[in-house]
Amino acid sequence: MTRWRASSWSDPGGDASGRPYTAFVSLWSLPLIRVRALLRRAPRQLAPWFGSLRLQLALACGALIAVSVIAVTTVVVQRGALHSEQAVLDNEAANVDHLAVLLRDRVVRLQLALRAAAQPVDDLVLHDRLAQQRYMSQRQVLATLFSTIALVDLDGRVLVLRNGADIGHPDIHIGDRAYFLATRHQGRPMISEPLIGRVSREAIVALTMPVLGADGQLRAVLLGTLKLNSSDLLYGLSTQMAADPAVMQTIITDASGLVLAHPDPAVVLRQIDEVPGLRLAAARWVRAGRPIEPMPEAYSDAGYVVAAAGVPGPDWMIFRVASSDALLGGLRSGVREAIAFGALMALLAMLLLWAWVTWLLRPLSRLEDRTRLLGPGGPPLEQGWPDASGEVGELEHALRAALQEQVRAEASNAELLVKLRSVMSTAPIGLAFTRSRTFELVSDEFCRLFGHPPGGLVGETARLIYASDEEYAGLGPKVVQAFAEGRRYSGDHEFVRRDGGRFIGELVGRPVDPSDSGAGTIWLLRDVTRERADQRELAWSASHDALTGLINRRQFERSLAALVDRQRLAEQQSLPWSGAALLFIDLDLFKQVNDSAGHAAGDEMLRAVARALDSSLRRDECVARLGGDEFAVLLDACDPPAAERLAHKLQQAIEQIRLPWGEHLLQVGASVGVLVIEPPLREPDVLMHAVDLACYAAKQSGRHAVWVAERVRPDA
Repeated sequence: MTRWRASSWSDPGGDASGRPYTAFVSLWSLPLIRVRALLRRAPRQLAPWFGSLRLQLALACGALIAVSVIAVTTVVVQRGALHSEQAVLDNEAANVDHLAVLLRDRVVRLQLALRAAAQPVDDLVLHDRLAQQRYMSQRQVLATLFSTIALVDLDGRVLVLRNGADIGHPDIHIGDRAYFLATRHQGRPMISEPLIGRVSREAIVALTMPVLGADGQLRAVLLGTLKLNSSDLLYGLSTQMAADPAVMQTIITDASGLVLAHPDPAVVLRQIDEVPGLRLAAARWVRAGRPIEPMPEAYSDAGYVVAAAGVPGPDWMIFRVASSDALLGGLRSGVREAIAFGALMALLAMLLLWAWVTWLLRPLSRLEDRTRLLGPGGPPLEQGWPDASGEVGELEHALRAALQEQVRAEASNAELLVKLRSVMSTAPIGLAFTRSRTFELVSDEFCRLFGHPPGGLVGETARLIYASDEEYAGLGPKVVQAFAEGRRYSGDHEFVRRDGGRFIGELVGRPVDPSDSGAGTIWLLRDVTRERADQRELAWSASHDALTGLINRRQFERSLAALVDRQRLAEQQSLPWSGAALLFIDLDLFKQVNDSAGHAAGDEMLRAVARALDSSLRRDECVARLGGDEFAVLLDACDPPAAERLAHKLQQAIEQIRLPWGEHLLQVGASVGVLVIEPPLREPDVLMHAVDLACYAAKQSGRHAVWVAERVRPDA
């Protein structure tokens, strides 16, 4: 409330400084000081009217309403805009992550197609052109996947090449290409760096696949190329995002920043920092060490929205870039328009207060009666107000203006919510908002994952999508604990589709307001069934020998250490000793097999030995390939005589192997070292060394022998 200390507004007197009054004002009354200064110079007869309470209330209320409306509108709209902008960035991060997954899967599918087509060939295909043409004409599907496909001999000479429907025998050599040399020497598929093709004279990327002969030896290389200038890498990916290429551009680079794919072919094979909109993003990526990270990120930088994600496997990066004005311009324009509209309404309210203050005041009781009717069940907001004047009228008008602006703000928020729903409908990852365990907002992709039409899950309970009651009941405590610790929830769960099919999904949840459990939760969901299967396969490869399928040295040493720990624990608890033994097997005459028949024969002999050992042991007995032609067996609950008998049995099983190979009938022998594990127990490396010495003694005794090691001394 503004307080004045003066004789009156019209008092011509003043203090020693010549000022007619002394004022104690609040911040809101500062504009009134300027008005009073102007009115002092007006005719004396107007001064009493301008000094009335009605004018003071009108000016004070008008200023308050203007500032409040503009501030509230600005804060509400800008906060909504910030949330929407972040939603756009999150959406773009999800888009580029989805594109990275699609691109990785596409490369995998191309390699699988090459592998399926790289069937063993005979000498006729390698030397007869008609056989080569038949071989290439049978690769119809492969020809639709690559720009060109070719069969290349081990010297790098192109035997036959298919370009679309045309099949020919060009005089081309690629023996100097790094990717070809790597495939020939390592015998595995390769993806080349970007290069200029010797057939098309255009920028390409080549994928290779070894081709074996009937004897299992590498005989040729099957090659497929993708033209970079024709956007082969980007074909079909942009449509997955439903994005306008004129607004959002997708760029693929290799690990060095060289552009592999771009909507403009002229940009291909340039550095990423030459692409408009990506110069700062490229510098940021280079400073970070050019990481190929599968975790996506999106940010707004220097007038552009940039999203990036790595593509593991081929070690590529995928970028999506768009002008901030193209993506966020409408949102920002809406913010400016909302603020301007709020300011206009506030100005209009001030003008109306100024014009009608003298007759809008009415008795306060009538105004009080009308305000009691506000809310549900009352008359419409525009009706029933008293025809008041003076101070009461000013108060009534300010109240009406504030309520009307609140309605407008709510309408603006509703519009922002509609825009948010539009963003969710195009998101490539499943998005959902739940409250009280019920879906209130669901993206199209989320519905698609479960076989429902867009919006089909709205209003349904969350239990509907889970594969079992146990899966659903176990989720709740985990989510509550994660949110209580101030972190998001993330976990894999089994879900069920509308048709009964099941899949594994990665579910990520975050509360809308951590302090209000009733505000709801935002969920993200993606299908990771294939991804988790690949991870399990990778875990198996880390603990097993790829050639024989037996466990490898690392896993065997872990099993030995676990056995020693169990026996020590039994010893500490005074439990009876169950006995254990360790066998070390070194093949005899294996080098002659490699020298006479080649390494492929040696590999097949190792596989035959592994099968013989595995079939001679119980399921609870552990056999491993340690490396080369060395094997080891771990026997739990085995006494010394049984260990020695088993050693002779395994030796005989190996010596009975007869491996036909060409004109040869290959066989090997075995020297076996036996170590009985007895208390006091030694460390696993000591035991391995002792049984290795026993095997060495068996070889020194004339090979094809079994040697039982002496008891390991405590000081060993």
